[in-house]
Amino acid sequence: MKLFITFLIFFISLMIMGQDDYGYRIDGEDIVFKFDVRDYSMVTINDTQVKLDLSDINIKKVAVAGTFNKWAKNDWKLKNIKNGVYELRKKIKYLNTDSGASFKFVINDKFWVEPPAIAPNREQLTLDDIFVSVYNLKLNEIKESENGNHTFYLHGYSNAQRVVVTGTFNNWDENEFELECKDGYWELTLDLPIGTHEYRYIVDGQWMRDPHNPKKKPNEYNEFNSVITKRKLQKFRLKNVDFKNVYLAGDFTDWQNNKLQMNLINGFWEIEIPLTRGVHHYKFIVDDIWIVDPMNNSVQYDKHDHINSVILIK
Repeated sequence: MKLFITFLIFFISLMIMGQDDYGYRIDGEDIVFKFDVRDYSMVTINDTQVKLDLSDINIKKVAVAGTFNKWAKNDWKLKNIKNGVYELRKKIKYLNTDSGASFKFVINDKFWVEPPAIAPNREQLTLDDIFVSVYNLKLNEIKESENGNHTFYLHGYSNAQRVVVTGTFNNWDENEFELECKDGYWELTLDLPIGTHEYRYIVDGQWMRDPHNPKKKPNEYNEFNSVITKRKLQKFRLKNVDFKNVYLAGDFTDWQNNKLQMNLINGFWEIEIPLTRGVHHYKFIVDDIWIVDPMNNSVQYDKHDHINSVILIK
């Protein structure tokens, strides 16, 4: 009995471990690329279909190449952490991976490491000109999460076998995000990046836009994609208790001077509003006088030669 329990725990552990993506991990605001020689067995020689055993390669250096660095095979070098394990840490915000990314490890500027068949994030691509399939690892920081910032709902379709949501946020992958069937509806919660995303549902292989979302955009198939915009909460603060009224105005309010009234809290005038990604110009209106933000050194002239405070939402 003890032997059976031990085996069961080991088997469950393998299943849990097997669910992790290969080649990277998310660590706060960073992506850590990780190459562990024990995870791979085959390599392909540059610009050929010739494959070799990884164990036959004398590893001198390891780099990561992908869509985020134009597949440069010798720029992003990993550091040898310990015997057979290499790592490279990069800031997520600099990689532009909102819609996913593909990558591979490259050994000695010549040998491209082949993802194992068991890697859950392995993707297959077909080179149309020579009808050859290649395999890469897929990097996508978007994950299913109960605490995510957007829940996809599709009501009805109780007889459907499978419902998937796909969009610009995952390069239109047709299998990655499958909705769960509830009592009369389908549901999935994701943590999406800030910005505007197009998406569609796939119900038993049939593509359709979200019937519950009126926001839509034409696509190349003379149909429509549904559209959502996720915003980031940004807090604005101004220190001074002697003011009577303080408002916030900017390009996000069409410069209306009485739309966003700030509140006095513990010696600061404050307001928190959702903003889209990008550069925003703003000013405070203090007792009918327009001023730049004294706590923000970033300022810029607009097309009317007005100087404004500037904030960048990433």
